[in-house]
Amino acid sequence: MKVGSLFSGVGLTDFGLELAGFEHAWFCEIEPYARDILSKRWPGRTIYKDIKELDGNEVEKVDLLSGGFPCQDVSCGGKRKGITKETRSGLWYEYARIIRQVRPRYVLIENVPGLRSKGFEIVLKELAEIGYDAEWIVLSAAQFGAPHLRERLFIVAYPHSAGDDDPTGPRRLFTEERINGIDFQLDSEASWNNLRVNRASPESICKAYPGPQIHRMDDGHTDWLDRLKALGNGITPQQAYFVGSLIQDHSFNVLNLLNKKT
Repeated sequence: MKVGSLFSGVGLTDFGLELAGFEHAWFCEIEPYARDILSKRWPGRTIYKDIKELDGNEVEKVDLLSGGFPCQDVSCGGKRKGITKETRSGLWYEYARIIRQVRPRYVLIENVPGLRSKGFEIVLKELAEIGYDAEWIVLSAAQFGAPHLRERLFIVAYPHSAGDDDPTGPRRLFTEERINGIDFQLDSEASWNNLRVNRASPESICKAYPGPQIHRMDDGHTDWLDRLKALGNGITPQQAYFVGSLIQDHSFNVLNLLNKKT
């Protein structure tokens, strides 16, 4: 399935989706540094600069539209101004506009868990008005073995008519069976980038990784500021890989169901 990526950043979500078997048709990212990374990682792909200027009627049609709109105004660490036309998180309305124009088979929305208590109803209402059902789940990087928590909310939406009418049938992605099918690593030691980390002991992280520690101070290299910003805005690719794999599995089941009906 082909992907159109919005708010792409340096492509950490997209890397996870690629590992899950997706192929990227185009990206949209406003930061020059991030666009440079995208063009190096996905040479030859079209990269649009500004979602406000993007016309979904003119882009290549895709099966999955993916992106994490800005979280600053819904995050528990911010001022919680919410999703409005005046806030950065209000770029959600541009995302919704693209969904209306593209009408993909699936929509993947990533954001901070704070969205659930600040603006979640706006996102779900907009999706419903467009004609999409939605499911959601919160996944942490630690569940996939990372030494840090980094929880993220993943919303997957698809048209009302997709799949079986039975809500317990194959149209659901985040079933208990599928969630229990992954070996989440929340306890004791875990393997992460060939390191053995015990998250119960913060000191073990420093022992496992003896390299330089990142401090928020001037080291004379401005590219590190861009790098830190890009990593801060991104997610762990393993999280996106997991959700992408569920979408692939869901698509296969829905197509099988439709074939049986015809």
